[in-house]
Amino acid sequence: MSAAPSRAHSEVFSASQYGGPQPLRPILNFFIVPSFIAHIVGLACLWALWYYLRLTTVFPYHHRVFYCRDINLYKPNFRPEDFEVYVSYDLLYVLGFTLPPLVLLLGEIAFWMFSTKPRKTVYATCGECKIHLFTRRLFRFVAVFMFGALIVQIFVDTIKLMTGYQRPYFLSLCNVSVTACTAPLEHSPSPSPQLACNYRHADDLRYAWLSFPSLHAAFSSYSACFASCYIYYMINLRGAPLLRPFLIFGFLGLCLVDSFSRINGYKNHWRDIWVGWLIGFCAAYFLCHCVLCFQEVYHIAVEKAPLIQEVEERAPPFFQWFRLPRVQAPSVKEDYVVYEEDVPQPGTQPRHRRNADRTYEVTTTTESFHRTISPPQQPKQYQY
Repeated sequence: MSAAPSRAHSEVFSASQYGGPQPLRPILNFFIVPSFIAHIVGLACLWALWYYLRLTTVFPYHHRVFYCRDINLYKPNFRPEDFEVYVSYDLLYVLGFTLPPLVLLLGEIAFWMFSTKPRKTVYATCGECKIHLFTRRLFRFVAVFMFGALIVQIFVDTIKLMTGYQRPYFLSLCNVSVTACTAPLEHSPSPSPQLACNYRHADDLRYAWLSFPSLHAAFSSYSACFASCYIYYMINLRGAPLLRPFLIFGFLGLCLVDSFSRINGYKNHWRDIWVGWLIGFCAAYFLCHCVLCFQEVYHIAVEKAPLIQEVEERAPPFFQWFRLPRVQAPSVKEDYVVYEEDVPQPGTQPRHRRNADRTYEVTTTTESFHRTISPPQQPKQYQY
């Protein structure tokens, strides 16, 4: 004995039977979980490659022949305590990998709490697996940032290993033996230039041989440009017009201090800094403008809305938790004056104006959009 159908079931059955509105079913996205796994595996591979390039000696480097009396390589070899401003690699990684994700976290929290834009609802593999807007956007932005940061460092380390340009203090550390240099040009012996050095510590010589381009300049410029692009697109407060430029110039200032500290301590040449800036800027610009979309705009057709995606049109959580007083002002309707000379008189021919069909764009102080106004159409004159 079957149970009688409920009222909801009967309404749905009758609506579908007679061509009425169909119930809204969530659109499932079956690519979210595989895409998430692919992102994690790809980032893990990049982390492993970065580790072997940066922290090990697995990959060999090019031993570039040098001039034994090159004054550009005879700068003093400062220690960290001799610097007035010194940015170590540990401090570079902490600031570079921490500040931009922190900005992304705070920005996404503010966007989730205060934004009044439509919220797209995404379901992964089942109708109960709802992916929250905050989680989806934060993971996307942080994953792209980590990908770009690893790519920049891998590119920089690869260029270092392939070029083998010496640092400004190279000859001071090398304690070069002039007698080991070949006459008459006094170049280091090829293909083993390290034989001209009396200093035999392999790790220090390896570090002194890898100057071009500067990792500090490339990574700091990438982090600063990525965070600046996010701030530029996500922060728009009319009441605080200086907040956005203050944060952007703050990140750019940290990048300049980090980069110029390498020049002050004779750790890099000027060309190393310029090329490092260019690499970091290009990577951040490409990812922010060609890969990411910080301001998501959902274009939804009214007749196809149930078939494309589900959008939550609700007030932001902040305004749900805190009721703020609202002031409602009556709308002001603009009146447009039509002069007497523009009104056709009975029994007279209409005046032919050169710009009669021109449209005018008017911006009012009570509305935030532009209105295009056309002059009134003149009635046609008929001759009897």
